Amino acid sequence: MQRHRRVRQPVFLAELAHLHKVDEVLDVLFHFLQADELFQLLHQFFQARLLFCFFAEDTGLFKQDQFTKAIEDNTAIDGSDLANFIDRLFVIMSTDNKDLREQQTNKIISDFPYVNGGLFSERYPIPKLSRRARLLMIQCGKFQWSEINPDIFGSMTQAIVSPEDRAELGIHYTSVPNIMKVIQPLFMDDLAAEYLRCRNDAKALNALLVRMGKIKFFDPACGSGNFLIISYKRVRELEIEIWKRLFELQATAIPFTNIQLTQFYGIEIDEYACDTAKLSLWLAEHQMNNKFREELGTAPNPLPLRPTGQIVCGNACTLDWNTVCPHTKDEEVYVMGNPPYYGSKKQTAEQKADMLVALAELRNKKGLDYIAGWFWNGAKYIKGTKAKYAFVTTNSVCQGEQVDMLWRSILEKGLTIAFAHTSFKWSNNAKNNAVVSCVIIGVTNDYAGQRRYYNESTQTEQKVDNINPYLSISSNIIVKKENTNLSGMPTMYFGSMPRDGGYLNFDIDYRDYLLERFPQAQPLVKKYCGSQELIQGTIRYCLWIEEAQKDLAYSIPPIAELLNKVAEDRAKSDAESTRDYAQRPYMFVQRSYQPKTSILVPRVSSERREYIPIGYVESDTVTSDSAFAIYDVDFWLFGLLTSKIHNVWVRAVAGSLENRIRYAATLCYNTFPFPKMSNAQRNELSKLAKEILLVRAEHTEMTLGDMYNPENFPDDLREAHHNLDLAVERCYREKPFESDEERLEFLFKQYIKLTTDKSTLWKT
Repeated sequence: MQRHRRVRQPVFLAELAHLHKVDEVLDVLFHFLQADELFQLLHQFFQARLLFCFFAEDTGLFKQDQFTKAIEDNTAIDGSDLANFIDRLFVIMSTDNKDLREQQTNKIISDFPYVNGGLFSERYPIPKLSRRARLLMIQCGKFQWSEINPDIFGSMTQAIVSPEDRAELGIHYTSVPNIMKVIQPLFMDDLAAEYLRCRNDAKALNALLVRMGKIKFFDPACGSGNFLIISYKRVRELEIEIWKRLFELQATAIPFTNIQLTQFYGIEIDEYACDTAKLSLWLAEHQMNNKFREELGTAPNPLPLRPTGQIVCGNACTLDWNTVCPHTKDEEVYVMGNPPYYGSKKQTAEQKADMLVALAELRNKKGLDYIAGWFWNGAKYIKGTKAKYAFVTTNSVCQGEQVDMLWRSILEKGLTIAFAHTSFKWSNNAKNNAVVSCVIIGVTNDYAGQRRYYNESTQTEQKVDNINPYLSISSNIIVKKENTNLSGMPTMYFGSMPRDGGYLNFDIDYRDYLLERFPQAQPLVKKYCGSQELIQGTIRYCLWIEEAQKDLAYSIPPIAELLNKVAEDRAKSDAESTRDYAQRPYMFVQRSYQPKTSILVPRVSSERREYIPIGYVESDTVTSDSAFAIYDVDFWLFGLLTSKIHNVWVRAVAGSLENRIRYAATLCYNTFPFPKMSNAQRNELSKLAKEILLVRAEHTEMTLGDMYNPENFPDDLREAHHNLDLAVERCYREKPFESDEERLEFLFKQYIKLTTDKSTLWKT
């Protein structure tokens, strides 16, 4: 079933003014679309037609100011006949029937050209418009619409869709700089290089023009068409340069464009965005034809509009892409876009059903992001062909278990990552801008050349032999979950899980109240610490009751009351394992606590921190299930886990919760290639680890979260970490690492030595 958007009163984009030099237009348009009567009209067809008319009268499609002047001179000041007049204009633009045009008695109306292209083919009722609507429409027409870039419509689409629908449909307008990060390495750099290679050979230049006229460009999540629009404009610009060079070589052919809108394909689930994409492509074509004429003296007739016909309204996750953009194995097809982002926890029932269809062949698909459907559909689409694809995506598809679930199958198809941009903050100039960490991944069939690796943190590009699914410069390995530590390190335990309805743990005030009235409860009360308690400095306690202590617990009235509430809460649980523990309400359902000192590792931590805040806690502390614990170990292991090189590994192989790092013992700790150390090295690490704990203790005014906030990171703590990092890395090799990329490349090589499972490695 097609999903329709709910339209809210829009806020148009003042922040786009500096990009498009139409601040006055947007300001007027803001008020214009806020008018009550026009709020009812803000649907795809009416808005698209108005925008087209304003644009057409300023760019030579219509006579100069023809649309605005027709309204101003031929409608009543009170707007009473405005709707009828606009309706008649739209009707006349929809037909080239000479008889019907001659029947139109108003020459002002009949003088409008036939537009075609589907834009005016359907007739829709227009409600009565007011004096204010007429005035604002005339004001809009007086501005210079030729200066508006068609890609502005993407931001407009994002602005007018309600936040809940924007999330549901995955509408995220992509800025031009981010689009260029995709299309340059995907095809534009290659086309530009071919132009430079053959710029002195007229025959080769003509062959390049023919080649460009055969390429297919396909965005299977096209939204309002920005990727297609920018691709179209850049290819047309290169075409102009080629023709200019041919003239310099004294070629005698009359210049004409080989690039047609029918080469541009898209799939979009939202009807409004779909129609906006078609309109935007029309406008882009006209702008580029005008530029072609300015540079070369000739251009195709602008009207009637030629149909695009290649933008399909549908669900790209479940459609067979080859039915939308059919291709043979030898055709040059570039698939691109910014598909919708949803983690597995945020997918609707309908989206989960989409995933079952899209990922039917995958052995394990539970937990994959929604965007995985595009990566897998893309892999099937390009396998065994010359086609390539590149997507902007959240970095989570290159982390944690998703790598094994998705990329193993993609690599098994013989595909490879040809280029990648490492993680960067996705941004655009639109209202309701999404804030998410993204990467860009370009995929192709077996590829013998060097890959292009763009490091966003250093703003550098490298030519490398391989890029693996973690977007590291290393062999194509898949880090699999391990139940035991590959390096023989002590066991990391999942924290204790109460499933208690909140009755077995409490704050310091209740603990003081309890022990003041019932001091005999002291043996039953322990400190209780998880990720939040450790990082935010929250102090909590819990009841930790052994089997031999249950009689004591029930002899204390407030504790007995709490235990009865726990029993009631567990008995109502949907989980059988929890209901079983209703008979033992005094015990945690999952227990891993040992009365020993321990290292506490948060399960979730902010990606902004350079180091994961890891704790070292006393023997009377129960670690909650929001953290992991390693018991009875010396400080050297704390030093290894809090080091930069371990953090680099975690960021690469761990999963994510939204944008936050999600630590997992099976993926992060058990797989980490620990160094082999001498006693002297362990002693040095223990000393430096203790120094970090001492420096932390001196900053009593800050929580651990405050200390590791990049803006607040104390200099003495940073220095202590730096000294520890150097010592840890000397345990691996004498030469210091120069970058995180180098650290990760080294660790992947060490991981390959640790594991004998050859299924994790593909030859490159």
